[in-house]
Amino acid sequence: MKRLLNLCLLFTLLLSATSYQADAQFFKKLFGGGKKTQKKTEPVKKKPATSPKPKQKPVVKKLEPDYPPSQIKTKYRIDVLAHLYLDELVKDGKPVFKGKLPDKATGGLDFYEGIKLAADTLNKRGYNIEVYIHDVVNANHTPASLITRKILDSTDLIIGAVNTSYVKVLADYAAKRNINFVSALSPSDAGVKNNPYFILLQPTLQTHCEWLMAAIAKKHKNKTPLVLYRTTVPVDSNAFSYMKLTDGMANKLLCNAMPTKEKLKPYLDSTRTNLLVVPVMDGAFAESLLGQLHQWFPNYNFDVYGMPTWKGVAALKKADAFPNVAVYFTAPFYFDMSTGIGQAVANGYKKDVGGSKPSDMVYRGYETMYWYTYLLHKYGTIFNEKFSDNAAAPFTRFEVVLKKDKDEKLLYQENKHIVLYRYQSSSYMVEQ
Repeated sequence: MKRLLNLCLLFTLLLSATSYQADAQFFKKLFGGGKKTQKKTEPVKKKPATSPKPKQKPVVKKLEPDYPPSQIKTKYRIDVLAHLYLDELVKDGKPVFKGKLPDKATGGLDFYEGIKLAADTLNKRGYNIEVYIHDVVNANHTPASLITRKILDSTDLIIGAVNTSYVKVLADYAAKRNINFVSALSPSDAGVKNNPYFILLQPTLQTHCEWLMAAIAKKHKNKTPLVLYRTTVPVDSNAFSYMKLTDGMANKLLCNAMPTKEKLKPYLDSTRTNLLVVPVMDGAFAESLLGQLHQWFPNYNFDVYGMPTWKGVAALKKADAFPNVAVYFTAPFYFDMSTGIGQAVANGYKKDVGGSKPSDMVYRGYETMYWYTYLLHKYGTIFNEKFSDNAAAPFTRFEVVLKKDKDEKLLYQENKHIVLYRYQSSSYMVEQ
């Protein structure tokens, strides 16, 4: 009920801006040389003829960003875009839902709660910022509309918890204006190139796969993994290709359908722990496969490495699901709720919204807002060469680096920080 009341308050505050300029509609402010001399030339003496030097290959100059001077201000404006669905949740200033909110709205609302909690904390610490929230679900307040109406023209930073379809338009706008756009939700680069102002906080699938294979090679030096892959789903086919498996690196088994016991058995050994890699994004496929391994081979042990989406597999939290299978997957974030900051966020969330513990999206909103505001406050609007200063990030030690293509041409900035989760019998540990 607290959240519904907060939604009404948020909706009312957003609507109240209509009495001012149209550009402010649906905003919510949370706070507030010398002359050259010519040298005399001496006659050049001819040198004896020598054999010509071999031609050297031209040196390819690496493309590096040419940033403008950073602007240091007494106050910074930050615009946050998210999928809030306010038009559906609130009608005439009253909440539409009396119980559980729709799943499609919870992620954006939780991200907003994290933003708000961080803004409150920063305000108490003397940071002078203005934060504006935009509900991109409203047709009049999509990124394209905000740009057309020049609403974002005075911003110093854009944070977007938006889906892939909105990424490129915001990234292009950020490059044009020389301001940073942090994409905090989508792992897709949306084809963005030559844009040092686009910051992909969620690493791409390619980055995950390359990191995972490097981790496996280090952790299992003398083992040849069995890779179960499929080609009928484009994203799975891409994940398999990103692993760059050369001949002899792994045994490969095509599994466009669930593999049978007979197909798997020749690759398995009951006397050792079997190493499997499964570049399949579908959580339902993963859960079914893990269950079959336990059912078909109860006396075998398995280390199974999967994809980032496997964090949502509910069976991982069940102690009796598949006890002979250790499941590994990558993730860009890990939030230690036992720390002082973790507890402060949880307490603030409970006070504002009620209910139980906050979701990961609350923590993601909090740390994104906190760290980037810290960079703004310390270095000004162009902080792109200061990403190594990550000690102030509340939870994640982000590793934001310039990403380039095979020809060393600049693409964008990407967070390379990844952790490895290990689940077995409902318990888990995190390897950072």
